[in-house]
Amino acid sequence: MELTYQQIPTGWPLCFLKECVRKGECLRYRAGLAIPADLQQTLSVTPSVLKGPVCPMFRKIETMRVAVGFSRIFREVKQRHAPQMRAELTAYLGGNGTYYRYLHGHRALSPEQQAWIAELFRGYGYTEEVVFDAYEERFRFYND
Repeated sequence: MELTYQQIPTGWPLCFLKECVRKGECLRYRAGLAIPADLQQTLSVTPSVLKGPVCPMFRKIETMRVAVGFSRIFREVKQRHAPQMRAELTAYLGGNGTYYRYLHGHRALSPEQQAWIAELFRGYGYTEEVVFDAYEERFRFYND
């Protein structure tokens, strides 16, 4: 899977240390290779990380299947359950603003968030698989 500069989160430190022995498996180094030619400044890892036995900034290259949008997940939910389930999901996602960003696919749900939502539905007795609007493979920049 190709990494583009647009996929890199704002403020995420990149690595340009060619002498690092783990650069081939490091997402920060791969992200550093994806910068546009006209970029003049960015946050980066400094050479001091090479002094220790392991790099504290190392990030293994991993992808994850994220869910994008969930406009249909409440269609089969009983009316008496829907308000409480929405309230729990809103609280879990961090409030109304972020709830709607996830709902409309402006933010993607990690596998862990998808599992939490599936467990919420099971807790109310819904055993059908929770199907989100779309799915994408993305790089895992954070452990969320």
